[in-house]
Amino acid sequence: MGGIIRNLKSNNIGVFILCCLAVVMEKLGSQTNALNILKRAFNEDPGDQKLYLHASRLYLKKGQVDKAVYYWKRAAGQENIGSFLYWLNTCGVKQAAKKYHIKPVQSFDQADERNLERIGLDLLDKGYANDALTIFMQLLGQEKADAVLYFNIGCVLSKLDRHSEAVEYYEKAQSMGLNNPGLLNNKGYSLFMLNRFEEAQTCYELARGLDPNDYDILNNLAACYIKTNQQRKAVEYLKRMATNHPGDATLQNNLAMCLEATGQTHEAVVYYDKALQWETNEKNKKVIALNKIRCLVTLERYQEALTLCESLPAEEDDYELWGIKGELLNELGKISEAAECYRKAFGL
Repeated sequence: MGGIIRNLKSNNIGVFILCCLAVVMEKLGSQTNALNILKRAFNEDPGDQKLYLHASRLYLKKGQVDKAVYYWKRAAGQENIGSFLYWLNTCGVKQAAKKYHIKPVQSFDQADERNLERIGLDLLDKGYANDALTIFMQLLGQEKADAVLYFNIGCVLSKLDRHSEAVEYYEKAQSMGLNNPGLLNNKGYSLFMLNRFEEAQTCYELARGLDPNDYDILNNLAACYIKTNQQRKAVEYLKRMATNHPGDATLQNNLAMCLEATGQTHEAVVYYDKALQWETNEKNKKVIALNKIRCLVTLERYQEALTLCESLPAEEDDYELWGIKGELLNELGKISEAAECYRKAFGL
């Protein structure tokens, strides 16, 4: 214990006392309290790398490898993440990276306690999230908790947009040794929806390390790079995926939006065109078309944008489309027509 305290010693006596308390809590087996104390120490001295390394080690002991990596990055920097991931891959995660495959239930007629979890999964798959949650919580009340049950509860809560609760259950699953790509991807999604983008990014980076070719993980990671102002990195990933998944309209649209965000507007138009060519769903096609129209406006290609705008079906309550059309007509000097579009845009 003395060695740990010496390593954590700080010029700030308040931080030093908090570190001592954190070590005591850890020795008493209360890792959660130790982490809460360390978080108070972060506020006192946000530049102390040893605090983040201590937090990283504690989160690893709790099985939350994404949090461990998150705090490692704060201490060692993004450029030194490779050594940690290599160690994690060889020592820490392989045992926990087991995938769980549960066959869907075949019939509800002979249902009993043993297949309740499969029934819950089937209900979730069919969109009955509240019913699935009832079943999973029933199992939890019967003291049948294991990592997979916690993970499934997290998935249901995520479906219900209860993302803070979902993260709590994912972390319970992690504490029992489950850290496979599916859990990390789903936890990353809930963190993303909570606007905790750096934490979400760490989840996706770990998931990518375990499953480098998973399309959904790479797509989600690219979305995080956009949110953390790493647009060029996002473009790199999306281009790689676009090459490997030709014909994917959503991917082409996302890539176009990324290119636009990095100032590559002319190239963005090319990818919007590909997306429009490949998209079959009319609702999605309209969203892509509106994205392209905004891009054309940036390029001051107003007539081309207006032509595309007029090709889209416009309902009376389609206020966004009427507003864009009004702006384009105004730019082209068609004032009276623009005024009519603005009137519709305001619902008048």
